Parts: sequence; structure tokens; C-alpha cells
Amino acid sequence: MLLVRFLYNDSDIRYGILEAETILALKESFNVELDIDNYHKFIHTNIDASKVTFLPPCEPTKIVGIALNYQGVSGASVKVEEPLAFIKSTNTLAVNHTNIYINSAFPTWGECELAVVIKRQAKNVNYGDTSDYILGYLPANDITSENYNGRDHHLARSKSADGFCPVGRYIDLDYKYRNKTIKGFQNNILIREGNTNDMIFSVEKIIEWLTSWMTLYPGDIILTGAPPRVRGKQFLESGDSYSVNVEGFESLSIRVES
Repeated sequence: MLLVRFLYNDSDIRYGILEAETILALKESFNVELDIDNYHKFIHTNIDASKVTFLPPCEPTKIVGIALNYQGVSGASVKVEEPLAFIKSTNTLAVNHTNIYINSAFPTWGECELAVVIKRQAKNVNYGDTSDYILGYLPANDITSENYNGRDHHLARSKSADGFCPVGRYIDLDYKYRNKTIKGFQNNILIREGNTNDMIFSVEKIIEWLTSWMTLYPGDIILTGAPPRVRGKQFLESGDSYSVNVEGFESLSIRVES
């Protein structure tokens, strides 16, 4: 089941269920956290998907990124005891086929990741209970730039420019994340490639660890890390395209402007 959020008639923002090119639009009273298991009770009307503007399919309070989470990524190690986390602000959210503006003074690159969306408030979640807190999954691009004077590129300036987190237009509520390929293409050239089985920290472990010290809220997004590069770092330039291909999802593509 594919959950979308969209703008209709220039003013009506709704959630809906995407079926092929039709959206089963849900009533304004629909609440994702409370009503998703009984969504059929909230179907309001059918809408042609070509008639709407797709919005980011969730409304997070924060986007949490996990760095160095794949074997083969520079600096990653199977011996580390806990994940490395950073925050992207919500102004970074963008949707598929968006134009992303970059500052040419700060070299910028694209990544390709599987993202998790949180279903309900989560704190001190046990490993075995994590599925109860997952709404679903979607592809994401953790766009990142070099920082001033070479400062840590996990800081706000590098991670939180407007549009630096494009995501897919829907959340797959039934997705099984194990053994899925992830690829990133710049101008149709393969840049990154990996498999979710190569994650150092699983989705379950990430949620257990994060919620041991941070409360997650409905709609929050966790970026689970980018797989290794298959060629040297390629910086984005005006006119470039970048695509994220996560097995089981439609391609997530952006175009770069400066």
C-alpha cells in the first residue's frame, strides 16, 4: 500500500492511497498515526494522479541521518559500537523531479539511501518491537556539501540547505527492506551501489539506539546511510541530473541548478 500526500485544486492538502495512476483521497479528518490501519473508512473520493501536485508524503519534526553505515564506505568499520548520527532540518524536504539549487562555492554531491518513516511516538523501543513503530519506507537523497574551510560536512551548513533531502512521492507501507539493491546515478553514470544486507547497523538496531536517547515522533524520517561509491567523488554542477534507484520503488530524480 502506497501512502501519498498531495495538493489538489491549489489549496486542498490531503493524504491518499496511490493505486496505479489513481489516488484514493482520504477525508480531512484522517490522521496517519491513528487511522492508517483503517484507512478504508476514510476514503472520500477518487482523483486522477495527474491532476495533483505531490508533496513530501510525511510531515517530520526532524530528519535523522545515519552516516558510514555500509561496509566499504570510507571510514566505516564493522567494529564500531554504535551508529554515527546527524540531523537534517525539515526545510531540506523536496519531492521527486524537483530542481535543486546549489551554491557553487561549496562542492556538493548526491547520495542514495533507503529511508524509514516513523508511525508513532517512539522512546526506548526494544529491538524486537521496532516494527510497531515503522510506518513504511521511501527512497531519499542525502545531498551534502563541503563546509567552510573544510569543517565537518555533517554540520548544518553542509546538510540543511533548502531542498537537500529529496524523497519519493509515496511511502510503501508494506515494504520489506532486507536484500534490496540501492544505486545512485549522476547524469546516468553509476556513482554508488550497494545492498541493504550490507548495512553495518540494521533498521531495527538504528531505531533501538536512537530511541534510547532521542524521542521520535510520527512522520520523522531516518536516513539509513548511503552505500559505497563505485567511482571517485563526483561533484554536482548546474544542469546535472541525479537519480536514486532503490529496488522496489520508482526512481527518485532531481536536476541541479546554481
